[in-house]
Amino acid sequence: MNKTPKAKTQRLEIRVTPENKKKIESYASKCGLSTTEYVTKRALGFTPRTVLPDAFFNFYGKLCEICNYEMTPETEAKLLALIDEIHSEMLSTKKEVHNLLLPQDSGP
Repeated sequence: MNKTPKAKTQRLEIRVTPENKKKIESYASKCGLSTTEYVTKRALGFTPRTVLPDAFFNFYGKLCEICNYEMTPETEAKLLALIDEIHSEMLSTKKEVHNLLLPQDSGP
C-alpha cells in the first residue's frame, strides 16, 4: 500500500465504448504509460508524448557529442539551442492551454 503523503486514495470510474477503450489503451501504450496514467494526464491538461524509437536517442546522443568538439561560440550556441528545441518538442510533456467559454448556469 502506498503510504506517501500524496497517496492516491480516491477512485474515479468512467464508462466508454469498447472501441474507445481500445483507442485509449493504444494511445497510453504508445506513450509508455498505463491507461490510468494516460487518462489522468489528459484530464489534467497534459499532452503525453509517444515513446520515441531508439534511433532518435542515438541521433540525439550524437548531437550532444558534437558539443564536445572544438567550435566557435556562435556555432556552439546554435547547436545547444537546437538540442534544447529537440528536447522540448519531442521529449517533454506539455500542458495544454484551455480557453473554454462555458455557458452560464443561470442568469439572463
